[in-house]
Parts: sequence; C-alpha cells; structure tokens
Amino acid sequence: MKYAIYSVVALIIVIIFSYLLVRFLTKKKNVSKGKKTLLTALMSVLLIVISSLGYLLPYSKSEAITKQYLASMGSVSYEETGKWISYKNPDSDKAFIFYPGAKVDSHAYAQLAREIAKAGIDTYIVKFPFHMAFFNMNAAAGVLKDKEYKEIYLGGHSLGGVAACSYSLKNEEVDGVVLLASYPTKKINCKMLSIYGDRDGCLEKNVYEDAKQYWNDDSLEVIIKGGNHANFAQYGKQKGDNEATVTAEEQISETSEAIIKFIKGE
Repeated sequence: MKYAIYSVVALIIVIIFSYLLVRFLTKKKNVSKGKKTLLTALMSVLLIVISSLGYLLPYSKSEAITKQYLASMGSVSYEETGKWISYKNPDSDKAFIFYPGAKVDSHAYAQLAREIAKAGIDTYIVKFPFHMAFFNMNAAAGVLKDKEYKEIYLGGHSLGGVAACSYSLKNEEVDGVVLLASYPTKKINCKMLSIYGDRDGCLEKNVYEDAKQYWNDDSLEVIIKGGNHANFAQYGKQKGDNEATVTAEEQISETSEAIIKFIKGE
C-alpha cells in the first residue's frame, strides 16, 4: 500500500514541478494556455520516463562473492542463457524455479541456487527485463519446456515472490511455493514455505500478517534470527533495510537448508 501512495505523491509532485517550470520558461513569452498545458504534459512525461529509468537501475552485486558460485561443482552442472541461470543434476526429477526480487541481478542468488542444487534439486534463477518479475510473470513456463520434472516448485524474493504466487495460481503443475520476505495476495492452492529475517526493514509486517489469511493450513514459516531483507542474496545494502547480525552467506545457507527440507518433505 505504501508504495502505491508514494507513486501517487511522486506523480503529483512531477506535475506541479512541470507546471511551475513551464510557467517560468514562458512568463516573458506570448504562449497560449493550451500550449502551456501541452508543454506541462510533455514535461511531466519526460520527467516520469527519466525517473523510471533511474528507478529501474539494478542494485549492484558483489562480483567477488558471487563469482565463485557461478560454476559447476561435482555432479552439479552450471549453465547460463539469456533467460536464466541453471544448476542441474544428471537424474533430478525435482525443479526449483526462482524469481529474483525487484531490481536485483539474478547472479546475486548464485549461492542460494547452487546450495539447493547440491541437494539433488535442479535450480533455475530466472532473468527478467529490467530485473523486474512483473514484466514476465509466466517465465517459469519457458523453463519447464527445457526438461520434464516430476515435482515443480517456485520461489521468489520480495516482489519476485508475489509474481511466483501469481504463476502458481494459474498453473496446477506447481507443487509448492517458497517465499523469501514476501507474501501471497490471493489464496494459495499448493503447499507453501515462508521465510523472513527478524531484522527485515523492508517487509511490511502488517501486510505480511494480514496476508496469512491466504495461507493453507499446512503452510510453514521460518524466521531467521538476525537476518534482514537484502541478505537473501549478495547485492549489498538495500535502502530502508536494517543491519543484519548474520552475514549474507550465513542467511543464505540457513535459507537453502529450509528450502531443501521443504521440497524433500523432511
């Protein structure tokens, strides 16, 4: 809700600023009221486009940390295409498809994906236009054309989790959903695992708690002590988040263990 309010306020500010700027630039010129209105509209659109492009710039990722995970290891083979990053096992019949958080580079989830894959679960990190899952919420369908699986699980971080839930509601082949600092907006039709850190400064807890009405009775919740919002991946600090008392590597490791147990039914 707060993001919708912020968007409306920002739009109002842009329009007012554009109006005042046009008035200033044309105060000594004979410009009709209609032209001033048109110029104000064009100026508003230009400012919105510029600010939107600025907003869509991704968070930086820590190359030094993630690079070591962008490789094959043992029986797990690493592959990267223009649509996803994958970690596969020769005989796996389970797939975990992950939707990154808004503006987070897919590579930042490399440690999480490879740790899950090491447990015998094929894992995919989807790449999205502008690093925003909402531009292609059905991306999992493309992944599933690559190989047939007996069990299919979707996961997502923050807004990526909301998009993953949306896909699962429309596709009955999804066996479960994993949400990292996220929540569903409609009734879940499969089993669900929710994980968040107790120092998360970005997750709206009141919205999260209210969304529990959409959980199934067998939904599971894991709270990571000392964890925050950004430490589910390796992209540095996120504005509005709290400082974690555990490292990103530790939070990711604890998260991957919970996901593996959930998928394997342990």
